[in-house]
Amino acid sequence: MSEQSVAWGVSRRTEAELVEALAEDEAQQGRPHTPGERESFARGFFSTEYREEVRRLMSLGAADEDES
Repeated sequence: MSEQSVAWGVSRRTEAELVEALAEDEAQQGRPHTPGERESFARGFFSTEYREEVRRLMSLGAADEDES
């Protein structure tokens, strides 16, 4: 998935990428998202803070504990 670069060097995801990622997630779940799930997904998709927090938790191994 590519990201759109802005003048000050920050990469931003596009709406087309959101639509693609949303469709992939719905396919994995086997059902369409509710309006609230779509809003939550979009916020997470575009949120730099969210991505950084996920990376931090994964580095701590927190994601592995939930899957067992």
